[in-house]
Amino acid sequence: MTVFTDNSGAIVFDDTFLVTHKVETHNSPSALDPFGGALTGIVGVNRDTIGFGLGAKPCINVYGYCVGDPGTEPALFRGKDRERPILSPRRILDGVVHGVGVGGNCSGIPTPQGWCYFHDRYVGKPLVFAGTVGVMPRVHGDEKLYEKRALPGDLIVMVGGRVGKDGIHGATFSSEALDPASPVTAVQIGDPITQKKFSDVIVKEARDQGLYRSITDNGAGGLSCAVAEMAKESNGCHVFLDRVPLKYPGMAPWEIWISESQERMTLAVPEERLDAFMDLMQRREVEATVIGRFTSSGKCVVECHGAVVMDIGLDFLHDGLPKKHLKTTPVVARNPEPAAPCPDRLDATLLAMLKRKNICAKEFISTQYDHTVQGGHVLGPVQGAGRVQGCATLTKVVPGSDRGVGLSQGLFPIYSEIDPYRMAIAAIDLAIRGLIAIGVPLDWIALLDNFCWCSSDDPERLWQLKRAAFGCYDGATAFSTPYISGKDSMFNDFSGFDEENNPVKVSVLPTLLISSIGIHPDVTKAVSMDVKFAGDLVYVIGMTAEELGGSEYFMHLGSPGNRVPALDLDAARERYGRLAKAIDKGLVASAFPVSHGGLLVALAKVSIAGRLGMEIAIPSTIRPDYYLFSESLGRIVVTVSPGSRQAFEDTIGSDAVLLGRVGGPDLRVTAGRPIVDLRVADMEAAYRAPFGGY
Repeated sequence: MTVFTDNSGAIVFDDTFLVTHKVETHNSPSALDPFGGALTGIVGVNRDTIGFGLGAKPCINVYGYCVGDPGTEPALFRGKDRERPILSPRRILDGVVHGVGVGGNCSGIPTPQGWCYFHDRYVGKPLVFAGTVGVMPRVHGDEKLYEKRALPGDLIVMVGGRVGKDGIHGATFSSEALDPASPVTAVQIGDPITQKKFSDVIVKEARDQGLYRSITDNGAGGLSCAVAEMAKESNGCHVFLDRVPLKYPGMAPWEIWISESQERMTLAVPEERLDAFMDLMQRREVEATVIGRFTSSGKCVVECHGAVVMDIGLDFLHDGLPKKHLKTTPVVARNPEPAAPCPDRLDATLLAMLKRKNICAKEFISTQYDHTVQGGHVLGPVQGAGRVQGCATLTKVVPGSDRGVGLSQGLFPIYSEIDPYRMAIAAIDLAIRGLIAIGVPLDWIALLDNFCWCSSDDPERLWQLKRAAFGCYDGATAFSTPYISGKDSMFNDFSGFDEENNPVKVSVLPTLLISSIGIHPDVTKAVSMDVKFAGDLVYVIGMTAEELGGSEYFMHLGSPGNRVPALDLDAARERYGRLAKAIDKGLVASAFPVSHGGLLVALAKVSIAGRLGMEIAIPSTIRPDYYLFSESLGRIVVTVSPGSRQAFEDTIGSDAVLLGRVGGPDLRVTAGRPIVDLRVADMEAAYRAPFGGY
């Protein structure tokens, strides 16, 4: 319904409601103050939801963290002579996890969906993703709630927290490399309780009483961006900074104008409705202040104590920056291929893979977040008796409706350094596949993109970015899944020194997060990942090839290789359509997408989740370890009741490869000979081991 024109994107939920989605990043602040950076990240994106249209209610939070290995202590410093050491990955991880938890839990918003990715390239600057889904009626009376427009004469009203020096130059700081001059004062200070009060009064009362015409978040750039953006609707504004409520005296006009102090929103209130608006805010203990008026002058005029401190044309303000011309240089990856022979047995290898930090259990994160508040929980962050992290979650957001909101994501940063185009396709495919596996139809899915890149001044990095963008276009158009929102964050680099005062630069892996949102037509038909019954048949849907470039297995062997998985997009689209039909018919007992770690890791996870073993036989056409750990795209592991076998195979067709059966306490795999024989309990212990003490 709304694409890249508002604070969030939106899709139709049903004839009465719509849902919104937005994912933001708070990387630089989280590097200096992990708790504060993550807290303001999540409450800030909550405001993007409240600021959509005339105000959507935040109903789901999501998170994602890219950090260094928390078991390491990198000796890197922001200053010479070992001054200002960077925060350790463990401290950053603990801080961002806690920050998002406080923001969501104190706001009464469930946080079911999230992920965490570890790599040494994130030690200098972590990536912290925070997102929010909102819900709102499409209309109220004769008014379309997803449309807004400030009119000349409307009063500019700021509600929420007061303005202080925290967050000054936050937007600028977030767009630069982290270096010795990076100021910790650029990190904002969050207060979710203050925000909760004005959130409730806006979306539950003021909106439906028609007390304002437009609303937006005071985020990056503070009042300077919020007011100037809304002024485009009326074609002008006049602001009086001396009326802005401050945390303390002594702030200069420019500081008041650009401060990013949190928990504030700006509204356009018609003069004839001001008394009713202010009375409501007072009764709900929300501070509200008239700070100016929208005009039709074509200018943004700012005064402070009678002196004009800014008088600039809106056209120049919004469109006056000259276009920047950048050059790109193609880069071809040439990595050594792992030379290790295939082991005779893969028992130890599987246990080692389950212990890899990008595969193992991260329940210590999800259990800190309330995912059942608001009462919509259907499929949560961990599933089955074995409590394994799912790839997608499902939440009811409208009481009484059988529909639900499914959320998933895809992210393959290692692939970027080998083939950024295929990386983007892989991320899109996994984000979509995660929703298909729980029963969301393909034509009910939309996407979001978040690019977190290194310096865009580097021609090779810019070429990678361009290739990834082409992949984003081709993948989305092939699946007919539109992008409804997105965000880019450049210059995710650290510049500092090592212990010997040598200059050091650490750039993040070029990272693309694809988030997916879809509407499940009937949550009672949703499918979870855990195997259900002994005797059920085990299938993998989709084809497996020797595509291990950038895979967790090759990283385990010590070299990323070069052959990143490719995808036949047309075939995948047909396959997902058939699987969605099979799930709708009730033919599928469990489903789980094959992703990081490959087929054997997926089989192990669904076994652990259901605490049931399997008897699996794989073909001998491919080297066994490559077949089992390949990360070929487009694949989903499913289990099916024997009584549904014929109907399932008729629906799926030749894409369904029968692997074996569910049963017993062990996972046994043969490839003409036994290669894996492990107790499910031992796999579960390995899966939980890395973060067992967190």
